[in-house]
This record gives sequence, structure tokens and C-alpha cells, in this order.
Amino acid sequence: MCGIAGYVTWAGLTGGDGAVLDRMTGTLRHRGPDGAGQWIGAHAAIGHTRLSVIDVDSGAQPMVMRGRNGAALVISYNGELYNYRKLRAQLQGLGRVFRTASDTEVVLQAFDEWGAGCVERFTGMFAFAVWDEHARTLTLARDPLGVKPLFYVHTPDHVVFGSEEKAILAHPEVEPVLDAAGLAELFCLVPMVNRERTVLRGFHQVEPGHIVTFRHGIVRSRCYWRLEARPHRDDVPTTAERIRELLQESVRGQLISDVPLGTMLSGGVDSSAVAALAAQDVPGLKTYDIDYTSTRTNYSASALQIDRDSPWAVKMAAHIGSAHSTREVSTDELLAAQDHALRIWGRPMHRSLSVSMYLLFQHIRDSGTIVVVGGEGADEAFAGYPWWRDTPVGVFPWHRTYQESTPLLRRDVVWEAELTDYARDSYATARNRIPRLDSDTPADRRAREVSWLTYTFYLDFLLQRVDRMSMAASVEARVPFCDHDLAQYAWNIPWAMKNHGGIEKGILRAAVGDLLPADVAMRRKSGYPSAQTADYQRAQFGAARDVLADHGAPVWQVVDRSVVERIIADDDNGADWTALNRIAYVLETNMWLTDLRVRIA
Repeated sequence: MCGIAGYVTWAGLTGGDGAVLDRMTGTLRHRGPDGAGQWIGAHAAIGHTRLSVIDVDSGAQPMVMRGRNGAALVISYNGELYNYRKLRAQLQGLGRVFRTASDTEVVLQAFDEWGAGCVERFTGMFAFAVWDEHARTLTLARDPLGVKPLFYVHTPDHVVFGSEEKAILAHPEVEPVLDAAGLAELFCLVPMVNRERTVLRGFHQVEPGHIVTFRHGIVRSRCYWRLEARPHRDDVPTTAERIRELLQESVRGQLISDVPLGTMLSGGVDSSAVAALAAQDVPGLKTYDIDYTSTRTNYSASALQIDRDSPWAVKMAAHIGSAHSTREVSTDELLAAQDHALRIWGRPMHRSLSVSMYLLFQHIRDSGTIVVVGGEGADEAFAGYPWWRDTPVGVFPWHRTYQESTPLLRRDVVWEAELTDYARDSYATARNRIPRLDSDTPADRRAREVSWLTYTFYLDFLLQRVDRMSMAASVEARVPFCDHDLAQYAWNIPWAMKNHGGIEKGILRAAVGDLLPADVAMRRKSGYPSAQTADYQRAQFGAARDVLADHGAPVWQVVDRSVVERIIADDDNGADWTALNRIAYVLETNMWLTDLRVRIA
């Protein structure tokens, strides 16, 4: 896994570009601790930082080849192509000669052979930038479900791009500005991510399943993959069998690695199924989970976390014979790591759900594992979240679990139309794009709506969290449930079949149940453990009091101080999960505004 950074200036580079590119790639060193490189031409500067996973010795980037027209074709690539060996053989059959054994060269040769449409042949997680020196064209592309990130800023004069926003901000022509639209994105949907918008003005992300091309200041975006509504004609046994086949194929493909590999294991049905399948092909598989030191005797359940993961993970590890390791996290460790985790992410990010994940990935790396496989994407595909069953039409499904943070804002800010309409418009836009069939029953139509909204907003947040926190520890995280063939098949399974047996993910449980102990196979959904220790909560409230004492803190330009004071007074012990998250979010926003010197427009 790697970091991408670069820029194109249509009038031509003017010097000093090596130093600019160094600053940009320097912000991504955590994504690629094993090496860095750059290529600079007449109009483009392309950079890369590398985490070596496949073809460790000869897969350095940026990779350059002479294209069909004889000019340089340059790639900076982040990800893994799980079918690269098959594609390599196809390209060799067309007369192509390879210099390395890396999947990066397969992507580059495929691009030269088939053009940007080569992405339709790829199976994997990827984001890449290709510069065609002859055509003076920059192409950015991202995998179908958006596992790997890629952002850009463009003007008529230039394009600046990177795996993370901080790389783009290292370019001297880019200024961090928060306007009304960005403020809405920051507070209306948190922690969800709107894939069509970003927080800072002028920033865009390449949407999942899209190709974006830039030529002489002209920008074109094309969707090459999206979920499609098709009739589902398989019965329950056939559907369960097909799910098992697709998942097994996805897991097996994602075990390709030239460095040590393990799996996440929470003891839930998703990660347990992935670990069980991986254990069939990886002798002595290492598995990992997380727990809080204070929860052994004092666990407090929430709307998302029903019970502790660790006992279930240990049981599942014994069942498959894996070498299991539990990372126990203390409050002091959470507090010590939270600022670093925020700076890695580069924007406020609901840290109670993220900091411990960073510590888990750090533990995985310290244990000698560089690639880890997890269970994200299963709940979106197979109806795992509680909000599938009890949410009215017209609001985001998670509105009871994750409440808007707009009550924190000053009233003069809230009254702006662009802010108050933002969530409603985001919901309506996404809902209008749902792939449906005329033959769908009312239950199936509603299930598609909840699934589409969850894919569009919530999965993006989860994948960004996994990407940023794993990369912070220089670990590559893979997600077999985000295989696009598996997602496409699951999209058309009728609601009654997804809910087989009257339990969430019923059809998935039927598909993988024989791999798991019976009680693990039937364990109810319990989300990733968040930082809810009492000491951690008290520390957040104490830090908020310090910020309240600073009347010049930048966050008070947008947040109402009296609201924060009232939250602390009403819930001084942090017993309410929403109150804790809102207080933590104020702290994150203040630090972000301060660190990046964000200008509020």
C-alpha cells in the first residue's frame, strides 16, 4: 500500500518542483515507509511513497514506460490488483514484455494496451494517477467501491492530487478554506462522508467506480461501474452457495502477498467467516482483536456495541487454530494517540471510533504483520445494521444512532440556507440514484434504499477510517466483502432472503455457518468497540473546559460556546454517547482549524 501525490501545470513547470514534490510526499510517509520516488517532466510532477507488499525488490514507483506513441507513460499507484497474474498472462499473449513481477506494471501495461477502460478488467482495491506525456493527459481512477482514496484540486491552470488532502495542502498554490458548503459537510452528516463533496473549498475526491481525466484544463468524469438492479432467480440454498463461492474466491485472491499476512477477528460473523476461510490457505494464521482494559469488569453496552468482542474472538481463534492476539488499550494510550490519529486523518473524524483502531493496527505492525484482512462491507451487502428494520422513510437510516452535530453551531451559522438544506439535499440526491426494478416489492424497495444510503455514506466513512488508521501504522488492510462481484450479487437478493431466519445477515449466516461455532454463527451484530471508558470520557470533558476558557479558539467562530457549556453541565460524567461524541468533535474541529490554519470564509 502506498501514497500518491503530484501535480500538472498546463503552461509548463517552472522549477523548484522537486522540493514541492518532496513536501507533498513527505506528508504521506506513513503510507509508504519503504521508499519514495518522483518523476518530473515538462508539465507534470509525479510522486510516490511505497509500502512494499508484492515484488518487494523491483516494484518501485513512479513507474515509467514508453507508450505506444514512444513518449513517457508514468504511473503512481496505490492498491492491490488481485487478478494481476491473469491480466499479465493476457497482456503477454498480446506481445507485451514485462520488466518486473509487480501488479503496478500490469496496471501500467494494461493502461497502454486498453486505455483508461482497463479498470473494467480489474479486480482489487486501487487508486492511481497516470500521466501521458504525449497526449498531455492526466488520468485518475479509483476502485469500484472506493476502498482506496484519491483527492484532487483543479483550476484552469493546474491539477494537484494526492491520496490524502494533506498532500495537496503541501502544494504552495492550495489554501485550506472552509466555506458554508464545507461547514455543512463537517457538521450535518458526521461521521458520514458525502462522496460527491469534501470539507475544504475546491477539493474533490475521485468517486468510487470513476475515472477522471484532465487535459489542458478540461475535466471529464466517467462512471465505469455501479450496482445494477437485476432479477434474482436463485432459491435460498443456491443463493447461500453462491455467496460462499464469491466470498471464498475474494478471500483467496486477497491472500496474495510477499510479506506476512493476518486477519482481523472480532468474533462477529463477518470477520470470523473471513478468518476461517483464510485459515484454510494460510498455515499458522495470525488473528487480531481489540479490548479496553477497563471493560473486563465494567462493560457498558451502547446502540452499536452489544457486548465485548474479545471473548468471542478468542473462541473463534481456538476453533480455526489461529495464533490470536488481543490488543488491550488503556485510557492513557487513547489520550496519547488521539492527536496523532487526527493529524493522520487530516479532518475531524469521530475519534472515539477511530483512535483505538489506530492502536490496533500499530499492534499488528509491531507483531510483524504487514497485510491484514477484515470484514468491512458485509453489513452494507447483507443488511447487518439495526437501522435496516426500524427507520421511517424520509430520513437517513442512522438518524437515531448518529445524530446531527448541527445543534453545536452558532445560530447565525445554522440559519444559512446552504447549511440547513444540506442533509436533506444529500439524502434526496442519493435516493434518486437507487438502482431498482419495477417488480420490486415495497419491502425490497425499502431494503434497496437503506442499502444504497448505507453504501453511499456510511461505507465511505468506514473505508476511510480503515485506510487512514491502517496506513498510519504502515499496514495494508484488505476487505473481501467489498469485492464488486460479491456486492453486485448481494444487491439483488430479496429482503426476505437477506433476512433469512428472521435475523440480520441471515443469508450470510446460512452461507458460512458451517465454518463457525454455532453460537458465533448466530451472534447478533455488535459494532466495532468505541472508546467509552469512563476515564476517557472525563478527559474529553476536561479538555473541553480548557478550550472554553480560550475565547480566541478558532472553533468559536462556528460553534456556540453556550451549547458546549450546557452539554458539560448536563452530562458531566459523559454517560451519554451522543454528548461525548459532540464534545470530542468540538475538540477535533478546534485542533484541525488550528493545525491547518484553516481560513473560514
